[in-house]
Amino acid sequence: MDAGDNQDLQQRAANAYVVWPLAVLDLFREPADATAWSRLHTRQAFVYGVLATFAYLVLLALPLLLLIVIPPLAASTTAVVVLYALGMLADLVGAFVLIGLSLSYRERALRGELFAIPYVTPLADRVFRLER
Repeated sequence: MDAGDNQDLQQRAANAYVVWPLAVLDLFREPADATAWSRLHTRQAFVYGVLATFAYLVLLALPLLLLIVIPPLAASTTAVVVLYALGMLADLVGAFVLIGLSLSYRERALRGELFAIPYVTPLADRVFRLER
């Protein structure tokens, strides 16, 4: 394996943090020249992507969930509008936080770092056994 192949593997593993469905492709069609480093990042990026997507979907549904759990809020049109306005603000902040995290993980992977993401790495280790 030459330096170009290694850089290609590194870039694919790093880009999976931003666009996690790319990690799915490498999980099912793992390149023959994949290193333990690239396999670890691919699996970690996949689990991160799934958890981040789930967390963002919960954040998007939060105003509706609050209205279901607290029925008196639904009786007031003003409360519903304010709740959804706050929800939209939270969605925007959440999107920027997730984009920032994803890009920072991508940059770290591009530098060749081996790092752990809280809650994600232990789950990825349990879900995917990495053979050395």
